[in-house]
Amino acid sequence: MVRLESQCRRFFISLVSLVCLAGCAQAPEPPPVVPEPPVAAPALPTPPAMPGGAPGPAVPEQAPPAPPPVPRADIYDPLANGEELIAKALERARLRDTHVLIEWGGNWCGWCHKLHHEFNQNELIQPLVAEEFELVLIDAGENQELLKKYGGEDADFAYPHLTVLNADGKVLTNQETGSLEIGPRHDPEKVAAFLKKWSPEQKDAETLLQAALSQAKAENKSVLLHVGDPYCGWCVRLSRFLHGHQEQFAKDYVLLHVDTQRMLHGQAVADRFQPKAGNIGHPWMAILAADGTTRSSSIDAAGENIGCPSSPEEIEHFLTMLRSTRQQLTDQELDQFSLELNQERERREQKRLDQLVAPKN
Repeated sequence: MVRLESQCRRFFISLVSLVCLAGCAQAPEPPPVVPEPPVAAPALPTPPAMPGGAPGPAVPEQAPPAPPPVPRADIYDPLANGEELIAKALERARLRDTHVLIEWGGNWCGWCHKLHHEFNQNELIQPLVAEEFELVLIDAGENQELLKKYGGEDADFAYPHLTVLNADGKVLTNQETGSLEIGPRHDPEKVAAFLKKWSPEQKDAETLLQAALSQAKAENKSVLLHVGDPYCGWCVRLSRFLHGHQEQFAKDYVLLHVDTQRMLHGQAVADRFQPKAGNIGHPWMAILAADGTTRSSSIDAAGENIGCPSSPEEIEHFLTMLRSTRQQLTDQELDQFSLELNQERERREQKRLDQLVAPKN
């Protein structure tokens, strides 16, 4: 009995030990997960440290590449006939009482482009060129014989080279332009001084008026006064028509052109005879008796200035001015004036129409 009890006790103890050992047993721990290192951002240049430990100025971003240079536009026409260019400039010079300024060079010539820019853009130079000269650009490479004719046979030319002619085509001067340079450009003061030196002599409108009135009195004629300025294209057209018929007009009129900007006392003389119709613009005309009184003007019945007659109504008013003051001009000559003015009007209208219907590039 005791032995049985002792055996049962040993069995119980062994069973409890096994249960304890089983409860205390654990599965092996999994290996620790090692995180991957983060991907580093691209390194940026570190601003240099300033005194005292403060960061320096931020490093600027790299500038984008510069765009390719824009090709400069051609200013010379190598196919143009130099003689014809000069002939047209001389005609304008006679109408406007200016000189001809020839700029010899070529599209390949960088200094030619620089000087031409000054002629057109510089506030000191541009008015002198526009008011006192007829500017002509002639390709020297294609007009070597012409360059020698006007520039001299023995000249050693560099470009741009300048030649100044009077309205009769006489060479007044030749000018190399290296002496007009300052650094990378032309000196505006030197260029302007050259242009002023070779500009036409300024005329006195008061002197011209008195001479015209005296001639009209001596020849029993009237004075046909036409007033304009250097920037007026219609003024040049009117002058071209009047001078183109000089022989016919001379029968009854002394032609007098007054430039309000270029002539001494030009504006004062114009103000004396300008019709009282507000700001009438240029050109305008007045037919004066030999005593200086106004016989007729370019102000029509509606109070408008006809300017250079270009419409049928303007042309008719101009002819009325002549009919009311003529002495020897014939009806046939007036009819011819009307025909030519209307033909010119039709050409302008056709050109305008052609431009409207022309395909655009």
